[in-house]
Amino acid sequence: MTPSLLSKKIKKITLLLCLILFILQLTIAFAEGEDDYTLTASDLVAESAILIDQNTGQILFTKNENIPMYPASTTKILTAIIIIEDLDLNQEVTITKDMEGVDGSSIALEAGEVLTVNELLHAMLMVSANDAAEALAKTHSGTIESFAKVMNERAASMGALNSNFQNPHGLPDPDHLTTSYDLAMIAKYAMQNETFKAIIMTPRFEIPANAVKTEIRYLNHSNKFITGVPGSSDKIAYRGSNVTKGYELMTGIKSGYTTKALHCFVGAATLDGRSFISVILKSQGTNMYIDTRKLIDYGLYGTITYELYALGEEVNIKTLDDKRNTSIHLITEGPLSVNLPTNLSVADLNRQETIQDQITLPVAKGEVLGRVSYYLNDLLVSEVNLVSADTYLGEDLITVETKTFSEPKSDFFNLKNMLMLTLKVFLALVLWRTIATLNRLRQKRQAQLIQKRSTK
Repeated sequence: MTPSLLSKKIKKITLLLCLILFILQLTIAFAEGEDDYTLTASDLVAESAILIDQNTGQILFTKNENIPMYPASTTKILTAIIIIEDLDLNQEVTITKDMEGVDGSSIALEAGEVLTVNELLHAMLMVSANDAAEALAKTHSGTIESFAKVMNERAASMGALNSNFQNPHGLPDPDHLTTSYDLAMIAKYAMQNETFKAIIMTPRFEIPANAVKTEIRYLNHSNKFITGVPGSSDKIAYRGSNVTKGYELMTGIKSGYTTKALHCFVGAATLDGRSFISVILKSQGTNMYIDTRKLIDYGLYGTITYELYALGEEVNIKTLDDKRNTSIHLITEGPLSVNLPTNLSVADLNRQETIQDQITLPVAKGEVLGRVSYYLNDLLVSEVNLVSADTYLGEDLITVETKTFSEPKSDFFNLKNMLMLTLKVFLALVLWRTIATLNRLRQKRQAQLIQKRSTK
């Protein structure tokens, strides 16, 4: 082989090796990108966002989560759970004039028609019908203003403390504000209700004809995250490819839009027993879907759940400084788990156990006496109360007044013992009276015999 041919062959081999190395690098980079679910605030278009564990409430991600913002129709999550808890689903609602003509999305309610609470709930949650929301609110409380007071009271009881709701649907109002954190708390509460969960995942629903509306109303869910509903097969650019808006892991919940609120979405998803709730406020266009997917996928694939304690697991034994050295067994009030990014483990957490210094008897079973907390740096990520495993009575304690007893007093003065004692005393009295009577009769007979003998 000539030197020139050898040189050309070496160049070809070199180029081929470079090409192979380049392809390998691209493959490795792509693979690393596929597994990388890390998330920062700048990755989201939404101005406010949060991701929490649906079961424990642990916060996994935040972005301006406590800034009050317009929630649009995500408001209807709160309206729905109040109605579900307080009204009979089969209750009939007669539509009145003041329930007609509400702005925005509606099912065109007309005065005189009769619908059930269940039908109005489906209309409100599935197609975001504002007229259905007002009809339900007025049925519940009489006026929108009165229902708004109920909304704020119930929201606070769910942990939503920085909200002010003015109406049941989220139509623009300068004082109708909430936060992504508060919406997450409301959604977490609502997702514990089976009726709520069933309605928000109903793809299609029919409202039958009535005396006023002579045709069936066919409702198709507006949440395009639900696979199979109109628009769910539309594509969005996500993680380097085009994917459908429909996402089979989603279990809810509700979208919202106004020109001031922009695109809002409260979502939920479950995989292998792990469930998360996401909230985004003031996103734009299809970024509502992309932002939500980023949050949900971070929870599902970018974190690992570690089970720390089971329900009722013994954690410690507290020995009291008393004569009997009473030992109180402390167990977990509930299960304890923590979600951590894939680059962290439980070893990176700081565990703190706190038990009351002064515990006095009696102690009731289930009484809270301490807690176990886990911190990541200075951030509390998970905790559970420690409770008494049993009841420990005060009379078990040996005091100065009872120091002569080495064992607790037997329960002598109970009903059974008292009855037995009474019976024994009664029988003893009867026996004594019988003996005494017989003795007197014997003495009397002897006296009579002696008297007869003396008179002879």
